[in-house]
Amino acid sequence: MKDFAYRFINQVRHEATKRKTSVTTVSGGRTRVFYAYDWGTDTFIFERDVWKTHLVHAPVLIVRKSALIDGRDGRIMTITSGSHATAAIPLLRGDFWNLGRVADRRKNDVMSHDILCANIVNDGGTIDLSQRDVPIAEMYSADDWLRGLGWSLTNVVIAERSDEAVDFYRKLGQEWRIKPLVWTRKEMDFALAASRTRIHSSFNYYHSVKGVHFISFEDFSALLPLCSVDFEAMRLCLDELAKPAEVGEMAALLDPKHGHHHEIELFGIRDPAAASHIAQMLIDLHQALDTLTPEQCEDRIFEIINVYRSALSFPELADSGSELFVSSMYKHLTGVIYNTQDQVVPAFDDRKTALPGATFRGDKPDFHPGVDMRTRALVDYVQSLLSAGEVIEYLNVYELCAPDGTVAKMPTREIEFKTSHRPVPRKLLEKRLAQSGIDYASYMLARVQSFQSLGISFGDHHLLQRHDRGNSSTYYFVRERYSGFAINAISNNRFQRADGANGEFVDFPAAILRTAAQAGRAAAHTMVIKKYIAGPNPIHFGEGKEIIEFDHDIAWGCEMPCGMRLCSARGSLGWPCIDKTPENLAVCFEIYTDAFARAAVDFWDKNSGAVSIDAVLDNFCAGFSTATKEIYGNYHNNRDLFNTFDPKLRESFRFRPKWLFALWALERQFDSIDRLSAMIKVAASRLAASNDGIDLGIATDGGAGSR
Repeated sequence: MKDFAYRFINQVRHEATKRKTSVTTVSGGRTRVFYAYDWGTDTFIFERDVWKTHLVHAPVLIVRKSALIDGRDGRIMTITSGSHATAAIPLLRGDFWNLGRVADRRKNDVMSHDILCANIVNDGGTIDLSQRDVPIAEMYSADDWLRGLGWSLTNVVIAERSDEAVDFYRKLGQEWRIKPLVWTRKEMDFALAASRTRIHSSFNYYHSVKGVHFISFEDFSALLPLCSVDFEAMRLCLDELAKPAEVGEMAALLDPKHGHHHEIELFGIRDPAAASHIAQMLIDLHQALDTLTPEQCEDRIFEIINVYRSALSFPELADSGSELFVSSMYKHLTGVIYNTQDQVVPAFDDRKTALPGATFRGDKPDFHPGVDMRTRALVDYVQSLLSAGEVIEYLNVYELCAPDGTVAKMPTREIEFKTSHRPVPRKLLEKRLAQSGIDYASYMLARVQSFQSLGISFGDHHLLQRHDRGNSSTYYFVRERYSGFAINAISNNRFQRADGANGEFVDFPAAILRTAAQAGRAAAHTMVIKKYIAGPNPIHFGEGKEIIEFDHDIAWGCEMPCGMRLCSARGSLGWPCIDKTPENLAVCFEIYTDAFARAAVDFWDKNSGAVSIDAVLDNFCAGFSTATKEIYGNYHNNRDLFNTFDPKLRESFRFRPKWLFALWALERQFDSIDRLSAMIKVAASRLAASNDGIDLGIATDGGAGSR
């Protein structure tokens, strides 16, 4: 399919009616000759010999004839070398066979809102459509028109990831046709460098697909040295940010551009009140500029820079070379800001690429080219979940990438679908099991469901079976995608709230400590299931598999941590020794409490300016204690059922002895709650001392320690 564009051009040249006259223009210092071909009501304009050239980013224009001349039917498609202007200028001024003659006052509007710009790429295999300001319905109409001419779904790519385009094609089940995101640092660096631009001043901006000019903290800070080096250059920068273009208009920092963004945006500030406050400080400075000395101006700018720094969602966003800055800016430039609470923190589950799936017409799926058997099985599964009379409106399938941006060894897939009975789309995760065969599949499901019965925070898991290759069966499990945030990836703004006195956002210790308590609950669950994966850090606690859920809290009047989930059953019943001896238990307790202490100290370190290490550990251990008591209570009330449980699995999995050891260890965990809490606190003190060379003085008897 790589040469499809060549074959399409030649098909038009041979099957359409060629106009008798050619048109000659001069563009880019070159004389160019154009031919036109009428195919029904449509007209195709090709630059001479373009079909002989290497179609690398060959510019394409697509426009309705009625947008150029009232009453005309059909469309015009141009393919040229050079730039889009090569065909656009003669088309709009009527040089092309009188197909269009647009008044000067309308040319910019027609070019922006009616003419689709595209490029032929991938050795002529695909055409990339760019929406710009063209209405999405018009872009899709042109997309549909191309497919009517023989261009398949895979041949037409939606190049611009605008919110409107993503939403529109997602509802068709065709999000995979939108140009995929990149995930590697090298690719992101290239995209950021390509976006750099200036307006009038010396400021450098990152220009997004929506026309928003993002200024980074580093670029903004360049204002300070300009005060003493080049005051007029500094004034021009302030004019650009804070001076209205016309009387009665707003400054660029306040001028709405797209969604909640403005023409110029201070990057890294999630809180709109903080951004508005800084914008007003700049406007006030600009208005007072003529009355200030350079030294006074320098003091004001220094103050604004400090306010900007403190308003950043994450301190790393002040460094344009940091991983967080690069990935976050890339998301904004491409229009793909994280959907969940507008988060900018990288998260594994957000690194996904849409795959070919199906468009639903009534209750029947129309599968897309390139769809694989795994996706077909997922579609079948989702259809099996429907109630009588319920139909799927749209469904999209995604493949989640590994943390380094590559496809994982056993890639996870996400399914998002909307039905006629659901106002909000439902999301499921699907992952292939580590081993093949029904025996291992049953072992995995038995672990999930047995611990779920005990009170462990696993969601429902369902097994899928199908034949991928040959006659061997492959097993996958599907579960709900949990809402919330991994313990190690909760945004700082989750731990802030507006101060009633002045509206500024301040630290919110209650949210931090409640999160610590939920982390302690997750630790208790982790110890109960005996999660263990051989390696240098076998417990893997606090590395992204414990999800903290948030919900509105009536007492506080804001969102607060309300629960937690374990999102991976990997490693459960994995403790390598199941001897019911004090020696084995002592080793077990030490390894788990060390892992929990490490995660608790890491969490405190990120919030050390708002809460003491004592408070974090007290709440962590309180959550650990409460969850342990809850799980033990479930066991105690149904002891015989749990003790006699035997799913009759293959002997080599040793489910029964591992299960009985886990239950025995649960009783010891319950009996040793105070001891385990003390061990966590001692390990935390030891860890902090080894890291920083200091003793935090953490109390291990419930008393108050010193920070």
